[in-house]
Amino acid sequence: MFKKKVINNKQLFFILIIYTISHILFYTNNFYINFLKPFFWLIILIVFYFQNLKISKKNEINITLTISIIFFIFYLTSGFIFGFNKDYSNHSLIDFFINVWKFIIPICGIEIIRYKLLRSNKNNLEFRALITIIIILSDINFKALFLSHNIILFHYLTSIIIPIIAQNILFTYLSLNSYYNIPIIIKIFNEIPKIILPIIPYSNWFIEGSFAIIKVLIIYYLFRYFIFSKKHIKHYNKSIALYPLAIITSILLVLFMLGLFKYKPIAILSNSMNPTFKRGDVVIYKKEKNIKPGNIIVFQYQNQIIVHRVVSINEFYVTKGDANNSVDYIKVKKEDIKGVYQFSIKYLGYPSIWLNEFLTKGD
Repeated sequence: MFKKKVINNKQLFFILIIYTISHILFYTNNFYINFLKPFFWLIILIVFYFQNLKISKKNEINITLTISIIFFIFYLTSGFIFGFNKDYSNHSLIDFFINVWKFIIPICGIEIIRYKLLRSNKNNLEFRALITIIIILSDINFKALFLSHNIILFHYLTSIIIPIIAQNILFTYLSLNSYYNIPIIIKIFNEIPKIILPIIPYSNWFIEGSFAIIKVLIIYYLFRYFIFSKKHIKHYNKSIALYPLAIITSILLVLFMLGLFKYKPIAILSNSMNPTFKRGDVVIYKKEKNIKPGNIIVFQYQNQIIVHRVVSINEFYVTKGDANNSVDYIKVKKEDIKGVYQFSIKYLGYPSIWLNEFLTKGD
């Protein structure tokens, strides 16, 4: 018979520190990722197996599974909008178990330790913050933080670092108010595409970051106001109704910025179309089939998006900025045209301009 072993808080904290330091030092080492890391957490899980660990209530598990499945389906269907990339990793049965070993076992171990440490110091705000920060550090690829190019670093911060911070704050909140298995379910569903999908939906840094933050907000709202505050439902403040409205508005705004609606936005970086619209304005355009001289079109030239007026049409579309003295030398083809100008909003594009100037500074 195995003797029941209880790990005290100091030992748990020491284990977490050792793991985080190992992660920072050996994150890119394949032997560490494929063997040492999961083996380390397997030992921890075996020890915890002989302790009395409670699990969440059935309704909490059900809502977590429902949300995770909905987001997983949404993730899959996004491929029909943005396209798919082939996942070049193998997906045989052996590879499935290898991926479970690499991803799932560490997830279970870290979330059980989070839960045990937080529950033992539930009223200590500083300790809760410290544990959350340490686990965040254990999730980050520090090598990527030293990327030299401002744009690449910004994309990494937006699509990876900020979601990691938001997710870990959420998991700390869930562990304090529920049990360790709720964050485990959420994290496992985050890893499922890497484990089972032969193709993965194409996404850019903005899509990935926005998708992750929206998911965090929805889960937080549902658990806080429909699960954890169930007993206080009669005392809800009317302002709570603003939360779903804010989430829906955020989702619609993200979808609009991604260009999924009929009308799409673009920030203007120059004064070539002055006085029709100026630098810092946002132009709203939509796809049109019939383009005539006089229309202002949005078209792509190499890596640039240009908004100029069509002055004539022959084999190509001849364009010109209203403030320019001569026509453009660019030969615009029909397939280069993204849409036709509808209206503009003054000054709304300045944040995009400032960000663009900051990211390209020094290039």
